[in-house]
Amino acid sequence: MTEELRRTLVRFAVLGVAAYLVFLAATLPAAWLGYALERASGGAVAIGDAKGTLWRGRGALAVRSGGSYRGIADIEWRCNPVLLFSGRLSMALTGDAPGASLRGTLSLGFGSVRLEKVDASMPAALVEPAVPVAALVKPEGSVRVVTDSLEIAPASVRGSASMEWVGAGMSGIARIGDYRLQINGRGDRADLRLATLRGDLRVNGNGEWKAAQPREVQMSGEAQISPGRKDLEPLLTLVAGPGTGDSRRFGWALTL
Repeated sequence: MTEELRRTLVRFAVLGVAAYLVFLAATLPAAWLGYALERASGGAVAIGDAKGTLWRGRGALAVRSGGSYRGIADIEWRCNPVLLFSGRLSMALTGDAPGASLRGTLSLGFGSVRLEKVDASMPAALVEPAVPVAALVKPEGSVRVVTDSLEIAPASVRGSASMEWVGAGMSGIARIGDYRLQINGRGDRADLRLATLRGDLRVNGNGEWKAAQPREVQMSGEAQISPGRKDLEPLLTLVAGPGTGDSRRFGWALTL
């Protein structure tokens, strides 16, 4: 075998291996995305019944509730493989469910999740699987989450986001107010600000979210009901604890 022929065969072999690797990458099953999302979110979020490929597919977005997952919306995704060279898997997401919608970009890195240009809305009842304590108060109304960029890593939170709860209701009492929670990440923690936009149960406070394990959320402030709304006293007690009067200070602490 001549040297020139040997080199030609080697080139063909390399091209064949490269073509095979490209084929494998192009046909990676959609289940790989579910695995990557579950791992990057620490098991909080997953994709069930995934169909298609890693680069383009659909499935059911689910959040952990207790020891199992609960689907909250059907989603579709499109990934740009070029962005893999930056060390991240980035995908454009769209999703719909009764009374819910999702538009935005999700980027997965090594242990981190980044949300970009996200606008998501859903019935407040769908929050229950992600926040187990919410099941105790049976939330009503709708929730909207908006962010230009928010990245959550094992020990850091960067970027900002806002969440509005409109037409809020709890424990069978409807339309008690509209509320906004603002999140501003600054590394190892994020500042939280809770404000009442309107309503007869006013809850306003400030707090922080510690990013490192165990992840803790702390919030303190004041809750107040409008004069003449004695029917809201049970909710005032639920929010701020027992006491007297229409206005009470509160302090919350939650480990995620």
